[in-house]
Amino acid sequence: MNQRVLGFRPEKFVTSSRRPPPQTGRMTWTKLYALIKAGYGQGHLYDYLPFLRVTKKDWSDKANMGHHRSAAFGHTHHYRSSGERWLIHLLKWLGAYDARDQYPMWPWAHEHPLCGLPGFSSDIEVPGTLEIARARAIKLWRYVGSDVPYIYTIDILSTWRHESGEFELIGHDCKPEEQVKSARPSSRLLAKLELMRSYCGAVQCKYVLTHPELIGLHLQKNLGALDPRLTQQQIEALKSSSLYRHTVNHCLRWAYQMPASTAGEEVAKANSWNPAEVLRALRAAIWFQDIDHDISVPLELYQPLIRGGLELRSNLFERWCKERQ
Repeated sequence: MNQRVLGFRPEKFVTSSRRPPPQTGRMTWTKLYALIKAGYGQGHLYDYLPFLRVTKKDWSDKANMGHHRSAAFGHTHHYRSSGERWLIHLLKWLGAYDARDQYPMWPWAHEHPLCGLPGFSSDIEVPGTLEIARARAIKLWRYVGSDVPYIYTIDILSTWRHESGEFELIGHDCKPEEQVKSARPSSRLLAKLELMRSYCGAVQCKYVLTHPELIGLHLQKNLGALDPRLTQQQIEALKSSSLYRHTVNHCLRWAYQMPASTAGEEVAKANSWNPAEVLRALRAAIWFQDIDHDISVPLELYQPLIRGGLELRSNLFERWCKERQ
C-alpha cells in the first residue's frame, strides 16, 4: 500500500481481512481508506487496479461502458466510453509500455505516478488536487452527502519507455470534441480538464486532450482484430520463433505482389507448418509492423498488402501523443 497516498492512519479504519467495498453508494472515509489499502489506483502493469471500476450496477445511456483484460499490460481495463476503449487499443499499437485507465489524482501530496518503476526514485512527491486547485482557483467537488474530497481520475495515463531505459508519462483526457466546444465556461467538465492539465504540469508529464471520434472506423476494427492478445513473454517467444521469422521474411518479399494469405500458405507448405499458426504469425507481424501494412483501410488478406503502416503509426503518434495546451 502506498502510505503517502493516504497521509493519514488507515489501520485505524480498515480491517485487512475484509474485502474492499463497492464503489457504488455513499462514499465515506472508511470506504475510501479500504479502497486505497486494497490497492485501487496504484501500481503498474500486472499490479495496477483502476480506481474506478465498471460493474453490473454501472449504466449510462450516453456512453458504452465495459471492461476487458489486456494480456500485454497484465491488468483489466475499465473503460467508461467506447472512445476510451479504442484509445487504449491505439496507444498499445503505438508502443505504450503501459496504459492505466481511471488513474486517480489524489487530493493529498503523494508519490509520483512513475514511482515503482526501475530507476525511478520513490522520494519524489507531487502535490495533491487540493493544493493545485487552490493555486489555480479551480472549484473542486465533494462526494454527494459526504465531506470526502472527490477523487478525480485521468481517463488514461500512458507510460512510455525510451531506448535509454527512461520512462515518460502522457495524460490523456478522452472527450468528444463537440462536448468540449459546447461546454459553458463554468461547467464541471472544463474545470476537470483544467485540473488535469494542471496536475500533469505538476507531475511534469505531457497532457493531451483527445477526441476519440477522430479515430477512423477501419482503424478501430483492425486494431481490435489484429491485437495478438499475448503476454510480454509470449510476444518475445513468438518473435524469436523460426515460424515468425520465416513468415515475416517471405511476406516482406512476396505479400505485396500476391495475396498475403497465399504468401502465408507458401510458408506453411514449404516448412510443413500449420497454416493457421502461420496466419496468426502474419496477423501479429502486421500488428507489430514487422510487415509494413496500412491498417487504416479494410483488412483484406486475400489481397496484396499495402505499404504505409509505419508512416501511419508515426503520424498517429505525433497526433495523439504530443503535448496539447
